Amino acid sequence: MLRTPSGAADGEVDSLACWFPPRSGNQRTYASRVREPDTETPAPEDAATAAGESSETDEVTSERPAQLGDTVTWIAIVAAGIFAQLLVTINGVLAARMLGVEGRGQVVLVVALSTMASQLTLGGGLPNALTKLLAERGVTTRDGVGHLVPQWLLISLVPSTIAAGYLLYLERDSSGGTKYALAIALAVMAIQTMGLRVLIGAMLGEGTPLLSFTITNFAPQAAVTAALGLAFAFGARLNAVELLAVMIGSALLTSAARLFALRKPTRNPKDRIEGKEVWALTRQNHVGSVGPIDGLSIDRTLVGSLLGNAQLGLYSAAFALAGLTNIIGGCLSMVVLPRVAVVQSDPEAERVAVRRWLSVSAGLILACVVTLAVLAEPVLRIAFGRDYFGDHFTATVHCAYWLIAAGGLLSFRRVLIAVLQARGRGGWASWIEIALTPFVVLGVWIASIDDSLLDVGITMFAVGAIGCLMLGTAAHRSRPTGDGPEAGALPPELPITT
Repeated sequence: MLRTPSGAADGEVDSLACWFPPRSGNQRTYASRVREPDTETPAPEDAATAAGESSETDEVTSERPAQLGDTVTWIAIVAAGIFAQLLVTINGVLAARMLGVEGRGQVVLVVALSTMASQLTLGGGLPNALTKLLAERGVTTRDGVGHLVPQWLLISLVPSTIAAGYLLYLERDSSGGTKYALAIALAVMAIQTMGLRVLIGAMLGEGTPLLSFTITNFAPQAAVTAALGLAFAFGARLNAVELLAVMIGSALLTSAARLFALRKPTRNPKDRIEGKEVWALTRQNHVGSVGPIDGLSIDRTLVGSLLGNAQLGLYSAAFALAGLTNIIGGCLSMVVLPRVAVVQSDPEAERVAVRRWLSVSAGLILACVVTLAVLAEPVLRIAFGRDYFGDHFTATVHCAYWLIAAGGLLSFRRVLIAVLQARGRGGWASWIEIALTPFVVLGVWIASIDDSLLDVGITMFAVGAIGCLMLGTAAHRSRPTGDGPEAGALPPELPITT
């Protein structure tokens, strides 16, 4: 809520927009709900004129949906992310019991390659660029970037085809038609992953209602879990291709739901965002948004490529718990980016928001890491069963400890990257990610020489620690992009409250 010096509330204000100064691109969208300071009340004789002008504006203006407060918002989004990751873990357990180590490794490899194809292209910097541009300007996705969708669809065909070809190369010694079915599934999943990530960025940028965003965030995993649970309960045994088909079907339903949740267009030509501007911001933020250290699934791809599907099946079991911290970091960064972006014109409020979100993120991630470390051994033993690991149970548990700790550091790094991107310093994060990614490749390659999953976990922890140190230093040195209070930022006597 935004309160005037007298303490009277101005009514419901979007949590993404605690204040939009006069120069903000969001002023037009929020004008009907946010009272500007020092604005005189129109004289009665001017009321009709003012009403007429307002009416003309409303014809081409789409009101951003009212949102809940920051606290409720981040709790809901993070809770949905945690629930989604729990479903992923359950899916992994059911799939492991149905498919065995080899089949589970095939599914993980397909998912990892589809994620990599997405992250390297449209699923990388574009979603965050859309979030920032739409949040700053207060326009709808359909008005702002709808004209760019055909171009994005054509681009998505290239990386998906390359990823499918790489899978066929890895499976070149396999007989039968399974490898071709896996390649087709990989191509489809890569395109779907790009689309889902772009839709998430658009929903966050245009302020999609919390309920719609939360439901569509965990809906895919819920559908897969329900299908696998029913199959397992009735004794059915899906193979890798059939499991991937279930995942593709659930993703299609989720895509439709997210498209339906987007705000209606206003048909205002002034809301159109040029492709050059979108691509410029995408290039600047691309590497930092991708987060190649963990966002490309480089570790899992290399483990599968260098150590084989069996070792990848063991590594995926160890990673199942660590993935929970990763999803928390991803959800927090999605919340932080638009909230920090919209207060860039008010440096003081921006610094308060950054300190608050960094503190909350650190506390939540630390609690998650400690809890998962305590539960790791019994959860792996009960969930997967000793037979799944064979003689590698102890080594897998130790790898899980390192991966959980690494996941905490890598998650906090996501929040730091979001802060830099909101401040227009996404390029700094990109260069840091570029500098550290070769060490991930080198570390996993050295670990493959000794056939050691533990060394892979240690590598990820070391890279995560160095990344947090470098990004933290960059965030400390960066500054808000606003010009200060004189540029229309919120005056000291009008505090921001949630």
